[in-house]
Amino acid sequence: MTTTHIITYDDAVNNRIFSTGLFASRIVVMIPAHNEEDSIADVLKSLSEQSLPKGLELDVYIALDHCTDNTEKSIAVCNEYYQLSIFLLHTINNKQRKVGALNQLYQLFWGNPNDPDHKEIGDQQKAYVNSVVAFVGVDADVFLDKECIRTLWKELSHNHKIGAVSANYTCLMPESARRALRNDPNRERLIRKGKYGNALNRWWVAQQNREFAQWTMKQKYCNHFAEIAGGQCSIFRPEAAKEVRERYKLNGLYDDKSDTEDLLLTQYVRACGWVCLISESARCYVDSMKTLHTYSSQRNKWVSGTTDYMLQDGLKTKYSRRLWIQESGLFLNLLIRLMFVILVGLSLLTDQFYWNWIWITPIIAASLLNLVLTLKTPNSRFLDVLLATLLISPEIYLWITVSIHINVWAAKFRISKQDGWENQYRAETGQTHSHALLYFFLFLLFIVSAAYYVKLNFGMLTSPPIQRALNPYLMQGFVLLTILTIFEFAVMLNQLWKLRGPYKA
Repeated sequence: MTTTHIITYDDAVNNRIFSTGLFASRIVVMIPAHNEEDSIADVLKSLSEQSLPKGLELDVYIALDHCTDNTEKSIAVCNEYYQLSIFLLHTINNKQRKVGALNQLYQLFWGNPNDPDHKEIGDQQKAYVNSVVAFVGVDADVFLDKECIRTLWKELSHNHKIGAVSANYTCLMPESARRALRNDPNRERLIRKGKYGNALNRWWVAQQNREFAQWTMKQKYCNHFAEIAGGQCSIFRPEAAKEVRERYKLNGLYDDKSDTEDLLLTQYVRACGWVCLISESARCYVDSMKTLHTYSSQRNKWVSGTTDYMLQDGLKTKYSRRLWIQESGLFLNLLIRLMFVILVGLSLLTDQFYWNWIWITPIIAASLLNLVLTLKTPNSRFLDVLLATLLISPEIYLWITVSIHINVWAAKFRISKQDGWENQYRAETGQTHSHALLYFFLFLLFIVSAAYYVKLNFGMLTSPPIQRALNPYLMQGFVLLTILTIFEFAVMLNQLWKLRGPYKA
């Protein structure tokens, strides 16, 4: 069957979706879609080009969630050419965004526990469900490599203990806006959607690729155990998925109590005794954030979900302990930088500065670490390698990451909670704007004011009474800074040691 069908839950109950009760083994792709008319064609094209395992068929289920654009029309038009087996479901009363849309899709396979009439899916639909050998969760704005599903299935079926396998993610670099034809009526829309961009947009994508690469290789070094079976593209064993639903009494497969639903699902799968892995080579090209504003909105949502999990689980699980260590490491980096700036600044102002060559060791280690990491990152340009080796890009990216984490932790103390999905969507569609330029201007004003104050009072700051008063604090501060520097150097050497292997992102 290669056509597009619009279906409902009642169709699954009353056996109206299929005309036969005999089904070959198949892989089912689940896609949530909210106003994706500009990107849905790419994911359908990549699905039509998949090299499927022999004897398996492919069905595509798409949840149309409150779409106000031409997403449905785009799917129908594309499928006239691609001839996929597509089933469209319009979500009903969904207030849980992506989680709710996916859960309504999974209810077609397992039933709706919230149905007031307690109607089960029909016998024909149950026979269809029994033919499903794997579910593949895919976002509506990704592009799968031709061998992606075949590789994921091969790795999933390798061992029955494996419950989920996540693909490797890479962000596509936007082309130069100068390449967009001036007379193309779609030019502005393509630029707005990220198809084209400027040098700064490409820099943002390069940093996200490097972060994905670091995250991927860290998991591969740890026996390919996946921290998160990402929602962009992951394959699930039906038995594992159904066990999670039943054990945690979910409406479908996902739990809506976290902004990072895929993190929570991965921990549920692991808690049920299944293994979650990251693929050796299956690749998925994902959408990226092209500006500071959209990046901050997305990462605020991700970090918020992660911190919710950390606060909920404390130190009970191995993964939560790892997250606490990572969070501590991030703020340790902040502490070292603040101490360095304050101590060096005060010692220079009071004419008591002495250089210690041990402080340069973490700089050299960080430069080597970022060089190796960037070289192992797919699609890296020479400019990316150069900026990473000089520590320009990593340092800027670190400060932005720290500011996001501080903002998220501060939000945990607020009474009113924000909708991470809504904030990200509004940022991506240009409904909100960043205040980064204002903050940068205020910071610049502060630096100029401080420099002017120092110029006026330099004689007083270098007087013996001031020097004697500050000297003990400076000495103790530099001792502590040296200890932290040695520790950070050891941490980076360990990271370099792990990157030496043949692991690829």
